Amino acid sequence: MEQTAPDGVDGCRPFTVHVFGHTTVSTPDRTLRASDFTGVKPRQILELVALGRGEPVRKTVIAEHIWSGRPPRRWQVTLESYVALLRRALQPGVPGRATVLGTTPGGYRFDTERVRIDLHDFEERIRRAGHTAPGQALRFWESAVSIADGTLLATEPYAAWAVDARRAHERALHAAAAAGAEIALALREAERAVPLARLATARPAGRARLAAAHPGGARRRTACRGCARLPRLPCRPPTRSRPGARRAHPRALRRRSRRSRGVT
Repeated sequence: MEQTAPDGVDGCRPFTVHVFGHTTVSTPDRTLRASDFTGVKPRQILELVALGRGEPVRKTVIAEHIWSGRPPRRWQVTLESYVALLRRALQPGVPGRATVLGTTPGGYRFDTERVRIDLHDFEERIRRAGHTAPGQALRFWESAVSIADGTLLATEPYAAWAVDARRAHERALHAAAAAGAEIALALREAERAVPLARLATARPAGRARLAAAHPGGARRRTACRGCARLPRLPCRPPTRSRPGARRAHPRALRRRSRRSRGVT
């Protein structure tokens, strides 16, 4: 079974790369933040390799992204110098190819036997949820949503590759929340369904999924939205009529008419 330390660092894998929220790396000695990566380019290389989830990321792809489609003439040499800076920040004094950032033919990858990547953990929880019984699946959905507790790659608000990754992740996150809420409602776990449903209904697809699962609730919500669009008319609360009031009303009008004419 997977062992996780209380602080969120995997007990078996001493390094953790966090790409939810601002990019950080937890090492056995300290936590590296944005300013510790000796520049924007080394940090972006870290983030791009982390998006590979342990699979090799080609150097040409990295160069295309960090130089916005216009890499310099000698980009291979420059890229390798940035990778050397990144490795030195991750594991000072460790030879480059022995670090957790490994070299592959034409690219780089993280050694996932020593490195935990929170985005990879999120997707692994989703995969497990799809292959287990509902009670256990709900725990995986909840765990996946709790891992994604911040904006993906918040340190990179404008880079096109980060924006694309965020959009894809947001779709997966809301789908996971909708699936978890649907299972929680089916299991009559209303309290556990609420936070998942709140996240899921931030997107139309999530609202439609939950409405399809509970058509009665959808009808009530549709009726409420329809009422909200009706024009508001001034009115006073109705008053109760006393027995015989309707019969007495014409007689009262006749008496009032006779008094106005001076007839007794």
